[in-house]
Amino acid sequence: MRHFAFIALTISMFVNLCACNDDDKRPITFNELPQNSQTFVKTYFPDKQVSAIFKEIHGKNEYEVIFSDGAQIDFNSKGDWDEVKDRDEDGLPTGFLPTAMANYVATNFPGINIVKINKERSKFEVELNNGVELVFDKNGNFLRYDD
Repeated sequence: MRHFAFIALTISMFVNLCACNDDDKRPITFNELPQNSQTFVKTYFPDKQVSAIFKEIHGKNEYEVIFSDGAQIDFNSKGDWDEVKDRDEDGLPTGFLPTAMANYVATNFPGINIVKINKERSKFEVELNNGVELVFDKNGNFLRYDD
């Protein structure tokens, strides 16, 4: 009887752990992405091959688009991008960035490209292909180097 109770308790704990995992994602098709996410991908990454798209099952209904070359875009529940990263040394396209940010990087880091950008409520965190990390305000004005 003790053995049965132990097994039942173990199974119950496992089921509860699985049910509470907010990182559960399910694959979806490109057409299941919000329209503005689809437009973003088509506009700024037209030559990249999408290899997988996931929607978060529990939590905030966020989306993740992964390209065959390892690049990735994370979209929030409204379909707006939150993070874009690329493994390619050629960097990310800059057409979706604030003009001041793109100009700052081009002027102060000639020949260096942005490989990751994270958009937060009041700032952008940017990583360049030389390893330098920069922080910009929500308008794209340079604030500081990041540690």
